[in-house]
Amino acid sequence: MEKTKELVKIPSFRKDPKKGEAVPQAIQAALTYCVNLCQEFGMKTFIAPDFMYGYADYGTGDKLFGIICHLDVVPPGNLDEWKTKPFEPVEIDGKLYGRGSFDDKGPTLMNLYAFKYLIDNGFKPDYTIRFIFGTSEETTWECMEAYKKHEKLCDLGYVPDGHFPVVYAEKWISDVDLVGKFTSEFEITGGEVYNAVNDLVKYKGPKVEEIKKFLDQNKIEQYMKDNDLYVKGVSAHGSLPFKGVNAANWLLTAINSVGLKHPLAEFVSKHVNADFEMKSVFGDLKDETGNLTANNGIIKITPTDFRYTFNFRVPCTRDPKVDVNAVLTKACQPFGINVEVQDIEDSVYFDKNGDVVKNIMLVYQEVTGDLTSEPIAIGGGTFAKSMPNMIAFGAEFDLNDSTMHAYNEYVKIEDLKKMMEIYAKSIVKLTTIKK
Repeated sequence: MEKTKELVKIPSFRKDPKKGEAVPQAIQAALTYCVNLCQEFGMKTFIAPDFMYGYADYGTGDKLFGIICHLDVVPPGNLDEWKTKPFEPVEIDGKLYGRGSFDDKGPTLMNLYAFKYLIDNGFKPDYTIRFIFGTSEETTWECMEAYKKHEKLCDLGYVPDGHFPVVYAEKWISDVDLVGKFTSEFEITGGEVYNAVNDLVKYKGPKVEEIKKFLDQNKIEQYMKDNDLYVKGVSAHGSLPFKGVNAANWLLTAINSVGLKHPLAEFVSKHVNADFEMKSVFGDLKDETGNLTANNGIIKITPTDFRYTFNFRVPCTRDPKVDVNAVLTKACQPFGINVEVQDIEDSVYFDKNGDVVKNIMLVYQEVTGDLTSEPIAIGGGTFAKSMPNMIAFGAEFDLNDSTMHAYNEYVKIEDLKKMMEIYAKSIVKLTTIKK
Protein backbone atom coordinates (compact mmCIF):
# COMPACT_ATOMS: atom_id res chain seq x y z
CA MET A 1 0.00 0.00 0.00
CA GLU A 2 2.81 2.42 0.83
CA LYS A 3 4.52 1.80 -2.52
CA THR A 4 1.19 2.27 -4.31
CA LYS A 5 0.64 5.57 -2.54
CA GLU A 6 4.15 6.76 -3.45
CA LEU A 7 3.43 6.04 -7.11
CA VAL A 8 0.01 7.73 -7.02
CA LYS A 9 1.67 10.86 -5.58
CA ILE A 10 3.51 11.40 -8.87
CA PRO A 11 1.33 13.67 -11.10
CA SER A 12 2.07 11.76 -14.29
CA PHE A 13 -0.42 13.34 -16.71
CA ARG A 14 -0.43 15.35 -19.94
CA LYS A 15 -2.97 17.85 -21.28
CA ASP A 16 -3.96 17.65 -24.96
CA PRO A 17 -0.49 16.47 -26.08
CA LYS A 18 0.80 16.28 -29.63
CA LYS A 19 2.81 13.39 -31.03
CA GLY A 20 6.55 13.91 -30.90
CA GLU A 21 6.58 15.83 -27.63
CA ALA A 22 9.08 14.82 -24.98
CA VAL A 23 7.87 12.66 -22.10
CA PRO A 24 7.09 15.02 -19.17
CA GLN A 25 9.32 14.88 -16.10
CA ALA A 26 6.54 13.54 -13.85
CA ILE A 27 5.87 10.60 -16.17
CA GLN A 28 9.61 9.93 -16.38
CA ALA A 29 9.63 9.86 -12.58
CA ALA A 30 6.78 7.31 -12.45
CA LEU A 31 8.58 5.10 -14.97
CA THR A 32 11.85 5.32 -13.04
CA TYR A 33 10.03 4.51 -9.79
CA CYS A 34 8.54 1.26 -11.13
CA VAL A 35 11.69 0.13 -12.92
CA ASN A 36 13.76 0.71 -9.77
CA LEU A 37 11.24 -1.33 -7.79
CA CYS A 38 11.61 -4.20 -10.25
CA GLN A 39 15.37 -3.97 -9.87
CA GLU A 40 14.96 -4.39 -6.12
CA PHE A 41 12.96 -7.55 -6.85
CA GLY A 42 15.94 -9.00 -8.78
CA MET A 43 14.62 -8.41 -12.29
CA LYS A 44 16.64 -7.27 -15.30
CA THR A 45 15.47 -3.79 -16.27
CA PHE A 46 15.63 -1.30 -19.12
CA ILE A 47 14.45 2.28 -19.70
CA ALA A 48 14.40 3.71 -23.22
CA PRO A 49 16.77 6.70 -23.57
CA ASP A 50 13.81 9.02 -24.27
CA PHE A 51 11.74 7.51 -21.42
CA MET A 52 9.04 6.40 -23.86
CA TYR A 53 8.83 2.98 -22.19
CA GLY A 54 10.62 0.65 -19.85
CA TYR A 55 10.49 -3.02 -18.95
CA ALA A 56 11.64 -5.62 -16.44
CA ASP A 57 12.40 -9.28 -17.21
CA TYR A 58 12.49 -12.44 -15.12
CA GLY A 59 13.19 -16.00 -16.22
CA THR A 60 14.99 -17.73 -19.08
CA GLY A 61 12.21 -19.13 -21.24
CA ASP A 62 12.41 -18.81 -25.02
CA LYS A 63 8.88 -17.44 -25.19
CA LEU A 64 7.95 -14.02 -23.83
CA PHE A 65 4.95 -13.47 -21.55
CA GLY A 66 4.03 -9.80 -21.23
CA ILE A 67 2.17 -7.86 -18.55
CA ILE A 68 1.63 -4.38 -19.98
CA CYS A 69 0.83 -1.56 -17.55
CA HIS A 70 0.64 2.20 -18.00
CA LEU A 71 1.98 4.84 -15.64
CA ASP A 72 0.38 7.94 -17.13
CA VAL A 73 -3.02 9.08 -15.86
CA VAL A 74 -5.73 11.40 -17.11
CA PRO A 75 -5.55 15.00 -15.83
CA PRO A 76 -7.30 15.69 -12.52
CA GLY A 77 -9.60 18.26 -14.18
CA ASN A 78 -11.46 20.74 -12.02
CA LEU A 79 -9.77 20.50 -8.61
CA ASP A 80 -12.85 21.94 -6.90
CA GLU A 81 -14.65 18.66 -7.68
CA TRP A 82 -12.20 16.59 -5.63
CA LYS A 83 -13.02 15.83 -2.00
CA THR A 84 -9.36 14.96 -1.44
CA LYS A 85 -6.29 16.18 -3.33
CA PRO A 86 -5.84 13.98 -6.44
CA PHE A 87 -2.11 13.41 -5.92
CA GLU A 88 -2.18 13.05 -2.15
CA PRO A 89 -3.50 9.48 -1.81
CA VAL A 90 -5.51 8.73 1.30
CA GLU A 91 -7.44 5.76 2.72
CA ILE A 92 -11.05 6.49 3.69
CA ASP A 93 -13.65 3.85 4.60
CA GLY A 94 -11.67 1.00 3.04
CA LYS A 95 -10.96 2.87 -0.21
CA LEU A 96 -7.73 4.31 -1.59
CA TYR A 97 -8.45 7.71 -3.16
CA GLY A 98 -6.19 9.38 -5.72
CA ARG A 99 -5.81 9.90 -9.46
CA GLY A 100 -4.41 6.67 -10.87
CA SER A 101 -5.26 4.56 -7.82
CA PHE A 102 -7.44 2.42 -10.10
CA ASP A 103 -6.22 3.41 -13.57
CA ASP A 104 -3.63 1.98 -13.69
CA LYS A 105 -1.18 2.41 -10.82
CA GLY A 106 -3.01 0.33 -8.21
CA PRO A 107 -3.36 -2.72 -10.50
CA THR A 108 0.24 -2.25 -11.70
CA LEU A 109 1.61 -2.49 -8.16
CA MET A 110 -0.67 -5.43 -7.32
CA ASN A 111 0.76 -7.31 -10.29
CA LEU A 112 4.33 -6.49 -9.32
CA TYR A 113 3.82 -7.65 -5.74
CA ALA A 114 1.88 -10.73 -6.85
CA PHE A 115 4.91 -11.59 -8.97
CA LYS A 116 7.31 -10.81 -6.11
CA TYR A 117 5.39 -13.32 -4.00
CA LEU A 118 5.94 -15.96 -6.70
CA ILE A 119 9.66 -15.14 -6.98
CA ASP A 120 10.08 -15.29 -3.20
CA ASN A 121 8.46 -18.73 -3.20
CA GLY A 122 10.69 -20.24 -5.89
CA PHE A 123 8.41 -19.96 -8.93
CA LYS A 124 10.17 -20.87 -12.21
CA PRO A 125 8.04 -19.82 -15.21
CA ASP A 126 8.37 -21.60 -18.56
CA TYR A 127 8.22 -18.19 -20.23
CA THR A 128 10.45 -15.19 -19.72
CA ILE A 129 8.08 -12.80 -17.98
CA ARG A 130 8.29 -9.14 -18.95
CA PHE A 131 6.55 -6.24 -17.24
CA ILE A 132 6.22 -3.48 -19.84
CA PHE A 133 5.55 0.06 -18.63
CA GLY A 134 3.90 2.50 -21.02
CA THR A 135 3.90 6.28 -20.64
CA SER A 136 1.22 7.53 -23.07
CA GLU A 137 -1.75 5.14 -22.83
CA GLU A 138 -4.18 7.92 -22.00
CA THR A 139 -3.04 10.01 -24.97
CA THR A 140 -0.98 9.13 -28.06
CA TRP A 141 0.18 5.52 -27.50
CA GLU A 142 3.59 6.54 -28.86
CA CYS A 143 5.19 4.50 -26.09
CA MET A 144 3.96 1.23 -27.55
CA GLU A 145 4.79 2.30 -31.10
CA ALA A 146 8.36 2.87 -29.90
CA TYR A 147 8.40 -0.41 -27.99
CA LYS A 148 7.27 -2.41 -31.01
CA LYS A 149 9.85 -0.71 -33.21
CA HIS A 150 12.77 -1.66 -30.98
CA GLU A 151 11.78 -4.64 -28.82
CA LYS A 152 10.56 -8.23 -28.98
CA LEU A 153 6.80 -8.75 -29.18
CA CYS A 154 5.07 -10.94 -26.61
CA ASP A 155 3.97 -14.48 -27.41
CA LEU A 156 1.20 -14.19 -24.84
CA GLY A 157 0.18 -11.86 -22.06
CA TYR A 158 -2.39 -9.61 -20.46
CA VAL A 159 -3.14 -6.00 -19.60
CA PRO A 160 -4.50 -5.26 -16.07
CA ASP A 161 -6.44 -2.22 -17.27
CA GLY A 162 -9.87 -3.58 -18.16
CA HIS A 163 -12.46 -5.59 -16.27
CA PHE A 164 -12.96 -8.92 -14.55
CA PRO A 165 -13.53 -11.71 -15.24
CA VAL A 166 -11.81 -11.10 -18.61
CA VAL A 167 -12.34 -8.89 -21.67
CA TYR A 168 -12.68 -11.05 -24.76
CA ALA A 169 -13.45 -8.12 -27.07
CA GLU A 170 -12.59 -4.42 -27.27
CA LYS A 171 -14.25 -2.04 -29.69
CA TRP A 172 -12.44 0.05 -32.25
CA ILE A 173 -11.61 3.58 -31.08
CA SER A 174 -11.58 6.50 -33.49
CA ASP A 175 -10.46 10.00 -32.47
CA VAL A 176 -11.88 12.64 -34.80
CA ASP A 177 -11.79 16.44 -34.90
CA LEU A 178 -14.57 18.61 -36.30
CA VAL A 179 -12.92 21.80 -37.53
CA GLY A 180 -13.71 24.81 -39.66
CA LYS A 181 -13.62 28.56 -40.19
CA PHE A 182 -16.53 30.68 -38.98
CA THR A 183 -16.96 34.25 -37.79
CA SER A 184 -18.29 33.80 -34.26
CA GLU A 185 -19.86 36.23 -31.81
CA PHE A 186 -18.59 34.19 -28.88
CA GLU A 187 -15.69 32.11 -27.59
CA ILE A 188 -15.72 28.71 -25.85
CA THR A 189 -12.88 26.70 -24.33
CA GLY A 190 -12.97 23.47 -22.34
CA GLY A 191 -11.73 19.91 -22.00
CA GLU A 192 -8.29 18.34 -21.91
CA VAL A 193 -8.31 14.86 -23.49
CA TYR A 194 -10.33 12.93 -26.08
CA ASN A 195 -11.27 10.06 -23.79
CA ALA A 196 -12.98 11.82 -20.88
CA VAL A 197 -16.36 13.59 -20.81
CA ASN A 198 -15.92 17.35 -21.25
CA ASP A 199 -17.22 18.51 -17.89
CA LEU A 200 -16.28 22.22 -17.61
CA VAL A 201 -16.38 24.86 -20.36
CA LYS A 202 -15.99 28.65 -20.36
CA TYR A 203 -18.23 30.91 -22.46
CA LYS A 204 -17.51 34.52 -23.35
CA GLY A 205 -20.14 36.25 -25.48
CA PRO A 206 -23.67 37.64 -25.76
CA LYS A 207 -27.05 36.44 -24.44
CA VAL A 208 -25.59 35.07 -21.21
CA GLU A 209 -28.84 35.41 -19.26
CA GLU A 210 -30.84 33.60 -21.94
CA ILE A 211 -28.27 30.82 -22.04
CA LYS A 212 -28.32 30.50 -18.25
CA LYS A 213 -32.12 30.29 -18.29
CA PHE A 214 -32.03 27.44 -20.85
CA LEU A 215 -29.42 25.57 -18.81
CA ASP A 216 -31.41 26.07 -15.60
CA GLN A 217 -34.50 24.62 -17.27
CA ASN A 218 -32.45 21.52 -18.15
CA LYS A 219 -30.86 21.33 -14.66
CA ILE A 220 -27.34 22.01 -15.94
CA GLU A 221 -25.09 23.72 -13.41
CA GLN A 222 -23.30 26.96 -14.24
CA TYR A 223 -21.71 29.95 -12.55
CA MET A 224 -20.19 33.36 -13.40
CA LYS A 225 -16.52 34.21 -12.83
CA ASP A 226 -14.73 37.35 -14.09
CA ASN A 227 -17.71 38.11 -16.37
CA ASP A 228 -17.42 34.68 -18.05
CA LEU A 229 -20.01 31.91 -17.88
CA TYR A 230 -18.78 28.50 -16.75
CA VAL A 231 -20.92 25.46 -17.50
CA LYS A 232 -20.43 22.39 -15.30
CA GLY A 233 -21.13 18.83 -16.32
CA VAL A 234 -20.13 15.50 -14.80
CA SER A 235 -16.87 13.75 -15.69
CA ALA A 236 -16.81 10.13 -16.87
CA HIS A 237 -14.68 7.77 -18.93
CA GLY A 238 -14.87 8.38 -22.68
CA SER A 239 -16.19 4.85 -23.24
CA LEU A 240 -19.08 5.55 -20.83
CA PRO A 241 -20.31 9.03 -21.85
CA PHE A 242 -23.83 8.22 -20.63
CA LYS A 243 -22.44 8.12 -17.08
CA GLY A 244 -21.44 11.79 -17.33
CA VAL A 245 -22.91 15.14 -18.36
CA ASN A 246 -21.17 16.86 -21.26
CA ALA A 247 -20.91 20.59 -20.54
CA ALA A 248 -19.86 21.49 -24.09
CA ASN A 249 -22.82 19.73 -25.70
CA TRP A 250 -25.31 21.39 -23.39
CA LEU A 251 -23.75 24.82 -23.88
CA LEU A 252 -23.84 24.45 -27.68
CA THR A 253 -27.46 23.33 -27.49
CA ALA A 254 -28.29 26.37 -25.36
CA ILE A 255 -26.50 28.66 -27.81
CA ASN A 256 -28.48 27.24 -30.69
CA SER A 257 -31.71 27.53 -28.71
CA VAL A 258 -31.27 31.28 -28.02
CA GLY A 259 -30.63 32.06 -31.68
CA LEU A 260 -26.85 32.49 -31.83
CA LYS A 261 -25.60 31.13 -35.14
CA HIS A 262 -22.75 28.65 -35.31
CA PRO A 263 -22.38 25.44 -37.35
CA LEU A 264 -21.13 23.45 -34.33
CA ALA A 265 -24.05 24.59 -32.19
CA GLU A 266 -26.50 23.59 -34.90
CA PHE A 267 -24.88 20.20 -35.56
CA VAL A 268 -24.41 19.23 -31.91
CA SER A 269 -27.91 20.27 -30.83
CA LYS A 270 -29.41 18.32 -33.72
CA HIS A 271 -27.31 15.15 -33.75
CA VAL A 272 -25.18 14.79 -30.61
CA ASN A 273 -26.52 16.16 -27.34
CA ALA A 274 -28.07 13.46 -25.13
CA ASP A 275 -27.82 10.85 -27.93
CA PHE A 276 -24.64 8.94 -27.18
CA GLU A 277 -25.12 6.62 -30.16
CA MET A 278 -25.83 9.48 -32.62
CA LYS A 279 -28.45 7.32 -34.34
CA SER A 280 -29.71 10.24 -36.43
CA VAL A 281 -26.30 10.16 -38.15
CA PHE A 282 -25.17 6.52 -38.01
CA GLY A 283 -28.31 4.48 -37.51
CA ASP A 284 -28.05 1.41 -35.25
CA LEU A 285 -24.52 -0.07 -35.35
CA LYS A 286 -24.99 -2.46 -32.42
CA ASP A 287 -23.49 -5.96 -32.52
CA GLU A 288 -22.61 -8.58 -29.85
CA THR A 289 -19.89 -6.25 -28.52
CA GLY A 290 -22.36 -3.42 -27.89
CA ASN A 291 -23.42 -0.04 -29.30
CA LEU A 292 -21.45 2.75 -30.86
CA THR A 293 -20.77 5.55 -28.35
CA ALA A 294 -19.68 9.11 -29.08
CA ASN A 295 -17.87 11.33 -26.57
CA ASN A 296 -16.72 14.94 -26.81
CA GLY A 297 -13.58 15.68 -24.82
CA ILE A 298 -12.23 19.04 -26.07
CA ILE A 299 -13.77 22.18 -27.55
CA LYS A 300 -12.32 25.48 -28.69
CA ILE A 301 -14.28 28.17 -30.53
CA THR A 302 -12.53 31.45 -31.37
CA PRO A 303 -13.88 34.48 -33.28
CA THR A 304 -12.51 32.94 -36.51
CA ASP A 305 -12.41 29.13 -36.25
CA PHE A 306 -13.39 26.11 -34.18
CA ARG A 307 -12.34 22.61 -33.06
CA TYR A 308 -14.52 19.96 -31.42
CA THR A 309 -13.28 16.43 -30.71
CA PHE A 310 -15.01 13.06 -30.85
CA ASN A 311 -13.88 9.83 -29.24
CA PHE A 312 -15.90 7.04 -30.89
CA ARG A 313 -16.11 3.48 -29.55
CA VAL A 314 -17.10 1.36 -32.55
CA PRO A 315 -18.51 -2.20 -32.32
CA CYS A 316 -15.98 -4.87 -33.36
CA THR A 317 -17.77 -6.05 -36.52
CA ARG A 318 -18.11 -2.51 -37.92
CA ASP A 319 -15.55 -0.61 -39.99
CA PRO A 320 -14.75 2.76 -38.36
CA LYS A 321 -13.49 4.20 -41.65
CA VAL A 322 -16.64 3.30 -43.58
CA ASP A 323 -19.44 3.06 -41.01
CA VAL A 324 -18.40 6.04 -38.87
CA ASN A 325 -15.83 8.44 -40.27
CA ALA A 326 -17.09 8.47 -43.86
CA VAL A 327 -20.72 8.77 -42.71
CA LEU A 328 -19.80 11.59 -40.31
CA THR A 329 -17.95 13.46 -43.06
CA LYS A 330 -21.01 13.37 -45.26
CA ALA A 331 -23.32 14.45 -42.42
CA CYS A 332 -21.08 17.43 -41.56
CA GLN A 333 -20.78 18.81 -45.09
CA PRO A 334 -24.12 20.71 -45.10
CA PHE A 335 -22.97 22.52 -41.94
CA GLY A 336 -19.63 23.62 -43.38
CA ILE A 337 -17.77 21.41 -40.92
CA ASN A 338 -14.67 19.44 -41.91
CA VAL A 339 -13.77 16.07 -40.38
CA GLU A 340 -10.14 15.29 -39.56
CA VAL A 341 -9.40 11.73 -38.41
CA GLN A 342 -6.62 11.80 -35.82
CA ASP A 343 -6.29 8.15 -34.90
CA ILE A 344 -7.93 4.73 -35.19
CA GLU A 345 -7.13 2.02 -32.63
CA ASP A 346 -7.71 -1.57 -33.64
CA SER A 347 -10.35 -3.78 -32.10
CA VAL A 348 -9.50 -6.92 -30.11
CA TYR A 349 -11.37 -10.22 -30.31
CA PHE A 350 -10.56 -13.50 -28.52
CA ASP A 351 -12.48 -16.77 -28.85
CA LYS A 352 -14.52 -17.13 -25.66
CA ASN A 353 -13.97 -20.90 -25.85
CA GLY A 354 -10.21 -20.71 -26.44
CA ASP A 355 -7.52 -21.76 -23.93
CA VAL A 356 -6.51 -18.23 -22.88
CA VAL A 357 -10.02 -17.16 -21.89
CA LYS A 358 -10.80 -20.56 -20.34
CA ASN A 359 -7.65 -20.56 -18.14
CA ILE A 360 -8.28 -17.02 -16.93
CA MET A 361 -11.90 -17.82 -16.15
CA LEU A 362 -10.86 -20.87 -14.08
CA VAL A 363 -8.57 -18.79 -11.87
CA TYR A 364 -11.10 -15.98 -11.51
CA GLN A 365 -13.79 -18.44 -10.44
CA GLU A 366 -11.46 -20.19 -7.99
CA VAL A 367 -10.49 -16.97 -6.21
CA THR A 368 -13.84 -15.18 -6.21
CA GLY A 369 -16.34 -18.05 -6.14
CA ASP A 370 -18.20 -16.19 -8.90
CA LEU A 371 -19.44 -18.89 -11.27
CA THR A 372 -22.02 -16.77 -13.09
CA SER A 373 -20.02 -13.89 -14.66
CA GLU A 374 -19.14 -14.31 -18.32
CA PRO A 375 -16.29 -12.89 -20.46
CA ILE A 376 -17.25 -9.37 -21.52
CA ALA A 377 -16.84 -6.92 -24.39
CA ILE A 378 -15.99 -3.30 -23.63
CA GLY A 379 -15.80 0.08 -25.29
CA GLY A 380 -12.69 1.01 -23.35
CA GLY A 381 -9.43 0.59 -25.23
CA THR A 382 -6.47 -1.02 -23.46
CA PHE A 383 -2.91 -1.83 -24.41
CA ALA A 384 -4.22 -5.27 -25.45
CA LYS A 385 -4.59 -3.49 -28.80
CA SER A 386 -0.92 -2.62 -28.93
CA MET A 387 0.32 -6.02 -30.05
CA PRO A 388 -1.03 -9.50 -30.92
CA ASN A 389 -1.75 -12.16 -28.28
CA MET A 390 -2.58 -9.71 -25.47
CA ILE A 391 -5.86 -9.73 -23.55
CA ALA A 392 -7.33 -7.27 -21.03
CA PHE A 393 -7.72 -9.05 -17.70
CA GLY A 394 -9.07 -7.05 -14.75
CA ALA A 395 -8.69 -4.93 -12.78
CA GLU A 396 -12.22 -3.59 -12.37
CA PHE A 397 -14.80 -5.80 -10.67
CA ASP A 398 -17.91 -3.64 -11.11
CA LEU A 399 -18.26 -1.79 -14.42
CA ASN A 400 -21.37 -0.03 -13.15
CA ASP A 401 -19.46 1.51 -10.25
CA SER A 402 -16.44 2.68 -12.23
CA THR A 403 -14.35 5.57 -10.93
CA MET A 404 -11.75 5.45 -13.70
CA HIS A 405 -11.27 8.94 -15.22
CA ALA A 406 -13.80 10.33 -12.74
CA TYR A 407 -13.37 12.87 -9.97
CA ASN A 408 -12.54 11.30 -6.60
CA GLU A 409 -11.12 8.21 -8.27
CA TYR A 410 -10.70 5.37 -5.79
CA VAL A 411 -10.15 1.64 -5.56
CA LYS A 412 -11.47 -0.58 -2.79
CA ILE A 413 -8.61 -1.97 -0.72
CA GLU A 414 -10.31 -5.37 -0.53
CA ASP A 415 -10.40 -5.35 -4.33
CA LEU A 416 -6.65 -4.70 -4.45
CA LYS A 417 -6.08 -7.74 -2.22
CA LYS A 418 -8.43 -9.85 -4.31
CA MET A 419 -6.81 -8.86 -7.61
CA MET A 420 -3.33 -9.63 -6.21
CA GLU A 421 -4.41 -13.20 -5.50
CA ILE A 422 -6.08 -13.55 -8.91
CA TYR A 423 -2.99 -12.29 -10.73
CA ALA A 424 -0.55 -14.45 -8.76
CA LYS A 425 -2.48 -17.61 -9.56
CA SER A 426 -3.08 -16.56 -13.16
CA ILE A 427 0.61 -15.92 -13.83
CA VAL A 428 1.37 -19.48 -12.73
CA LYS A 429 -1.39 -21.02 -14.84
CA LEU A 430 -0.71 -18.92 -17.96
CA THR A 431 3.10 -19.26 -17.93
CA THR A 432 3.25 -23.01 -17.30
CA ILE A 433 3.48 -24.71 -20.69
CA LYS A 434 1.75 -28.08 -20.99
CA LYS A 435 4.38 -30.74 -21.60
